[in-house]
Amino acid sequence: MSVDVLLVRTHSPGNLGSAARACKAFGAGLLLLDPRADAAHEDARAFASGAEDLLDAARRPSSWEEAEDGAGAVLALTSLRGRSARGLPPAWSWAAARRAAGSGQLVLVLGPERSGLTTEEVRRTQGRLALPTRPGFPVLNLAQAVAAALALLEGGRSSRGGPDVGRSTGRDVDTAPAAAHRRLREELDAALRASGFLGREDDAVLLELLAPLLRARPSAREAELWTGALRKLRRRVRGA
Repeated sequence: MSVDVLLVRTHSPGNLGSAARACKAFGAGLLLLDPRADAAHEDARAFASGAEDLLDAARRPSSWEEAEDGAGAVLALTSLRGRSARGLPPAWSWAAARRAAGSGQLVLVLGPERSGLTTEEVRRTQGRLALPTRPGFPVLNLAQAVAAALALLEGGRSSRGGPDVGRSTGRDVDTAPAAAHRRLREELDAALRASGFLGREDDAVLLELLAPLLRARPSAREAELWTGALRKLRRRVRGA
């Protein structure tokens, strides 16, 4: 299993330390994007308890694009907290996520304690994962969520709900990486806006149109072909 945990705007030093400890216990890497807590804080050191080396070695990407560089799949861990799934990347099963981690680098993204990932941040990912919590209380402490997610990825309990996208097709190793998905999304966005189909506030519609491609988990070549075709269509539309 090859997994990195990406923590976005983490506020609590204790959560930083506890998350590092969970990552070390399950053999995962740790990435910190725009952390609000100091990894040198005494609480971070105390809660890391044996994983201070991983906390100190955590990569600090300067942008989302840098964080997903080299990743095979980037998945958001989110309960949505009552938000609609419309216009968001498709839900993944934990079995599908385990296969993704087995065939390439998987980046599991968790948002800050107070609000979770924003809708736009979730839209940057290729899919969504949810912990099998009770519907009436679907949230956990951030570090607890990291530990529970890594345990499920390691092969524990299967998730309740969510389609089993990413079902094995015999070519999982060739699945397009996260960067290819980003280029495909950018070209689809540009082509549809050039055609006049999408307006300024149609990000949710764009994701609905992209969702079938994300569920299909196209190969690297398929993603490249789609991207090239959309680029040519965009240029043709603008030239006309």
